Amino acid sequence: MCTMCMPEIDAARADAFADRMLGILNSGAIAIMVSLGHRTGLFDAMAGMPPAGSHAIAAKAGLNERYVREWLGAMVTGGIVHHDPNDGSYRLPAEHAACLTRAAAPNNIAAFTQYIPQLGAVEDRIVECFHQGGGVPYEAFVRFHDIMAEDSGQTVLPALIGSILPLVPGLT
Repeated sequence: MCTMCMPEIDAARADAFADRMLGILNSGAIAIMVSLGHRTGLFDAMAGMPPAGSHAIAAKAGLNERYVREWLGAMVTGGIVHHDPNDGSYRLPAEHAACLTRAAAPNNIAAFTQYIPQLGAVEDRIVECFHQGGGVPYEAFVRFHDIMAEDSGQTVLPALIGSILPLVPGLT
């Protein structure tokens, strides 16, 4: 390739962009792990729980300890769960639980992370569409109705019942 034809690259900008892309990759992985924590009830189990080891957290959530331990490692890496290396305990700060638990609805952001793995599950079908056209049928989004029902249940319904329906006298 002709090196004279290559545009000059600003190394600092290239490095900054590479860092941004790595951040996106890491955040995407953490989003999937947050979705797992939501779906398995781990955030709900840890909310208000004193610092505890993975065995106690797994027992409270009714889950396999090995998987809970691996998930906790990802949550610590992502800055979501705090870990005390001195006693091996884990803790979900109340400030984090305020947007990661079902009790936090309508502010439960963890519920929305379920859209990320849902979209990933149909990625191959979407790639096919880029090559062949067409679309991805509704039924390919297997958990879509469950996710939307939870989404609407925590955001739309409270607004509907508390703010919208009362606008019409006697409707509620």
